[in-house]
Amino acid sequence: MDYPLHYHPEHEIIFVEKSRGLRVMGDNVARFEDGDLVFISSNLPHVWKNDKEYYAGNPEFYVDVYVIHFLPDALGDSFFDLPELNHISRLFELGQQGISILGTDHARISQMVKAVCLSSGFDRLINFLQLLDALSKIKEYELLSTPFYAKNIRKLETERLNQVIDYMMENYRHEITLDQLASIIDMNKASFCRYFKTRVHKTCTQFLNEIRITQACKLLLNQALNISEIGYEVGYNNISHFNRQFKLLTGASAKVYRKQLLNITN
Repeated sequence: MDYPLHYHPEHEIIFVEKSRGLRVMGDNVARFEDGDLVFISSNLPHVWKNDKEYYAGNPEFYVDVYVIHFLPDALGDSFFDLPELNHISRLFELGQQGISILGTDHARISQMVKAVCLSSGFDRLINFLQLLDALSKIKEYELLSTPFYAKNIRKLETERLNQVIDYMMENYRHEITLDQLASIIDMNKASFCRYFKTRVHKTCTQFLNEIRITQACKLLLNQALNISEIGYEVGYNNISHFNRQFKLLTGASAKVYRKQLLNITN
């Protein structure tokens, strides 16, 4: 999964049955794991990017993903405006932020996504409508991006931002300066900082810290690495700074967070 940051006029339902890495959804940065299930409405910039192990040719690290794209008017200009389908129109509104499906709804809806992808003809249409109905009634979910983010970005901006975000995702382990990032899209540092914050709704430094800390959360499962080693591995030369940023973004120290993770996974 290495498609660049992008958006499209189609709504999208994606079920990542097997794959791990970093997901950017609008202005949200998070890790994704096996089972990631998301509904995305039109024009919300997004990308899933695998961990580095997936690009090394090891057959143990493979990707199994089911994706459904459909235009808002796929079933007719006013089909989803019918009173009986108001709940689905509401789903499309929430999807402007990206919806991560969680909890008890997850298993059922992930199987429904697969059923649509694996069926054909009239059965596929029926399965698709049942899937939309089920998605519109989910009880446990997380909205990922800032409201209306999708309405505030144009194609050219996405292409330019992709160059910067892709560079950060590839090189977060190393020192990255604002001058380096600004030069990628031929801006001076001050103009670049304003540009990035206006489009992404957070500073470039905040965004980079989120990438680094999100990756640190993954590494905390590896008990062979101590916390200082993890800080260095994700790009922090100053461990005190790493600890401050970790607590700021997660609400807990790395030590406490690791303990919580290990309690969940054991």
